[in-house]
Amino acid sequence: MRYPARTLTALAAALFMLAPLSAGAQDDVAAFYKGKAVTIQVGSDVGGQYDVIARTVASHMGRYIPGQPTVLVQNVPGSGGLKLLNQLYAVGARDGTMIGAGISGTATGALLTPGVAKFDPRQFAWIGSAGTETFIVVITDKARVQTLDQLYTQELIIGGSASGSASVDFPVVANAILGTKFKIISGYPAAGPIVKIAMPAGEVEGCSVYTLSALKSQHEADWKAGKIKILAQWGTRKDPEIADVPMFPLGKTESDRQLFELLYARQNYGRPYMAPPGVPPARIAALRSAFAAVFVDPAFKADAEKQRLDVSWISADEMSALTDRVMATPPDVVARIHALLPGGGQ
Repeated sequence: MRYPARTLTALAAALFMLAPLSAGAQDDVAAFYKGKAVTIQVGSDVGGQYDVIARTVASHMGRYIPGQPTVLVQNVPGSGGLKLLNQLYAVGARDGTMIGAGISGTATGALLTPGVAKFDPRQFAWIGSAGTETFIVVITDKARVQTLDQLYTQELIIGGSASGSASVDFPVVANAILGTKFKIISGYPAAGPIVKIAMPAGEVEGCSVYTLSALKSQHEADWKAGKIKILAQWGTRKDPEIADVPMFPLGKTESDRQLFELLYARQNYGRPYMAPPGVPPARIAALRSAFAAVFVDPAFKADAEKQRLDVSWISADEMSALTDRVMATPPDVVARIHALLPGGGQ
């Protein structure tokens, strides 16, 4: 588990600033939560990286919420994580007893697939994030394509989830703009089953979007043995941990660059946590403070190390600022992506 110096400094500052609720507000929040349960709803299946991280956070977060409620985890997979967000936005409890643990495409879904994403991400009460992600293409050692250069001339059969998920959107756009030859077999519930089941079974040759953290925590032995390989990494700058792995280019024009920056923004969300609109501010402040406190808890850090979870704290303010930037993307760039994605962004 890594904590850059900037993250530690920001985390210390946040804990200092978030802690001092007034005595009356603190008492009111504690009285509300005492004897209650807070549910963290996860937008993916049981056993995946998002789920494991959420359960690890949940096992420690209750100690830091005034009133010390029980913190439970419930999985709400579907539509590339958008089912959770739609449900949270429309009918999620607005009293501070429900938190969403979204997947990385949280806010970008509102622009990229507005026909599916029925929410305005600017209205969520952001709690924070459990760290950014590095997205990679992983392949088996038997894949016909073994280098990024080959992907421009030879077909690679990869598994994907649904339109609106990175595992479908990224290769679709790469095929259209960069000339790659991904053949997408969609319909898988998440990236985890693709890597754990579909790739070993020979159903597909790779997964178009997996996370480096999941590869290290769940498949390191196969990676080190060469059974799973990293073909390339997505993003605007390389992850120094895999500096020898090539990156996809950002196209040839300024419009191409803006399009890929919007597409890749979901990596900066990483593992975002949010509450529905309308939760009383004092309870949101308490949840944000508790979430931040988890990441400096020695027991949490020990659990994360044991499970090889590469997590780090990102503030609610950073999530809000990122969302504002994403939603300010020029309309012509959004329209261009809609024209490329399955269903025209619907």
